[in-house]
Amino acid sequence: MSLSQKSKWSLLVAVGLILLIAGIAAGMLRLGPSKVPAAANWVFELSFPNPQGEPIGLQDVRGRLTVVNFWATWCPPCVEEMPELSRIHEEMSSKDVKVVGLAVDSPSNVREFLKSRSFSYPLLVTGGSGSELAKRLGNSIEALPYTILIDANGMVLKQKLGRIKEEELRNWISEVR
Repeated sequence: MSLSQKSKWSLLVAVGLILLIAGIAAGMLRLGPSKVPAAANWVFELSFPNPQGEPIGLQDVRGRLTVVNFWATWCPPCVEEMPELSRIHEEMSSKDVKVVGLAVDSPSNVREFLKSRSFSYPLLVTGGSGSELAKRLGNSIEALPYTILIDANGMVLKQKLGRIKEEELRNWISEVR
């Protein structure tokens, strides 16, 4: 292989690597949460049924620091984070921090799931419309779990696609208090 051929080969490899890195970066941006509209006070005007079918309005959490967690019974990371979300709700509910779980699932699946578990925070069922709601709130790929933190004025302060750990959520809350 001549020096000219080696130079061309090296250039081709370098260009290929640059394109690969650019593709990976673009994919990471695409898979992460997108920028959400700063104001999400419209969320508190919504109402969803609990697993028993009774409509529950989110206006009850308006004016508080609110953790909204999108989840499903078939999602292992969602199920893993639920006891931690429950602990935070129990400990901080009296301090105007509320947790609300929105199940992107069927009422029958959620009822069956809750036969062997209980949680301190309200679990509401959005069905398929929960995917669109989560998308409006920044979940660009509609994956679960997805968690956002909304302040008392209806502004989205934090968002996370994927399992949230209790310590991370506690840090979110302490950062904004």
